[in-house]
Amino acid sequence: MKARGLFVAVLLILLTPTLSFSTTLSGPFRLPWDENQIWTACPTPGFKSSPDQYHMQWNGDVNPNTGLPINKYHDGEDWNGKCGGDTDLGAPLYAIGTTGQVVYLDRSAPQGYGNRLYIRYSIAYSKGTNGVLTFDMGYLHLQDIVPSINWDPNTPGSGSFVTSGQLVAHLGGTGGWVPHLHWEADATNLPINTNQYQNPLYLSTALSYRSPSLITDDRRDQKGYVFPTTYYGTFTMSGNAPSSLAYVEYNGEKKSLKNAVAAGWIPAWAINFYDTSSGKWYYYTNVDDNFFQNGKQYAIIANVSNAVFRFFVPRNSFQPDRARLDMLKAASKDSRVSSILTETYSQNPNWDTNWVLYSLSFLLTDSRTMAFYQVTSKSNPLTRYTGFYDPNTGAWSGWVWTDWNALY
Repeated sequence: MKARGLFVAVLLILLTPTLSFSTTLSGPFRLPWDENQIWTACPTPGFKSSPDQYHMQWNGDVNPNTGLPINKYHDGEDWNGKCGGDTDLGAPLYAIGTTGQVVYLDRSAPQGYGNRLYIRYSIAYSKGTNGVLTFDMGYLHLQDIVPSINWDPNTPGSGSFVTSGQLVAHLGGTGGWVPHLHWEADATNLPINTNQYQNPLYLSTALSYRSPSLITDDRRDQKGYVFPTTYYGTFTMSGNAPSSLAYVEYNGEKKSLKNAVAAGWIPAWAINFYDTSSGKWYYYTNVDDNFFQNGKQYAIIANVSNAVFRFFVPRNSFQPDRARLDMLKAASKDSRVSSILTETYSQNPNWDTNWVLYSLSFLLTDSRTMAFYQVTSKSNPLTRYTGFYDPNTGAWSGWVWTDWNALY
């Protein structure tokens, strides 16, 4: 972080316009269903506000085909309509935001999986490999897949491209299940046919999956500004937005901030902020280290005309998913940890006036258990800390700050 100097500060204050940000509440990322869907058999419209089964949840349900308990960990999410049963059968399902490509589909409705569709997305995320987060979003148990969507297993790269809000399938119960949507986000190093139920659920496997709701929810509220010229612009932030989700769009391409610097679209000191205590403007030497804080004044600089700077204000609707992932990542740093016991997950919103407490236990290589904890700020849910209780020493590790730009 460096001061820009008095001369530049004066320029920023006197010569630059205030940025006019446009906000689209739905954003470029939408959930795969219509939240306002009206079911003729249901007095209350819409899907449930949370999954029937969350990402990595222990599943003790009974398999309707065998009558035996499943007793395994579920790596995706299961969603049902509010009225349950088959009232959501045939519900339209959509592609999430940005452009994706079909990398697998199966219309043969095999037992267990049913009809399924996988769409690969690569989106700007500074903490991802080369500034990109790439994952395959899977839809399972589908009633059908839109006929115009195709994929040839013998021709690499042949899958159809889909865009935000495009109808791709209809919710079903194929594979032998009650109609519902199994929705998942898999790292692309996993084979498509990897079993979504794991027992035990090892750290390496769990880290290859993400909560699709979390990825989508973080990007639903987008703000952006078009630079009509190579110029400065200032704005006062509303909400809290991590720079790790921000990107620059220019000539039809989208790049994370660091990649935009490498391309020459923006300078390395593109993000400036005003410090009220000193009355000076400052900038970060690493654009990815910034965090746009509510009520703070910022300035953005571009080297090219008609570039679009975009960032997202996470809704934080799926805080438990983020807490579980934070604890999972903290546990992965300890070589003693083997697998996850997600049935031990708990949360306590009344633990502290300012913090929500989450906990999750892990199985060690010597068969003992180790408890990890995470706290989330109630005023700014992107402010989080993790800690653990060490069974070897009987001592508490203390709280470790979680980078608020590290979301997955």
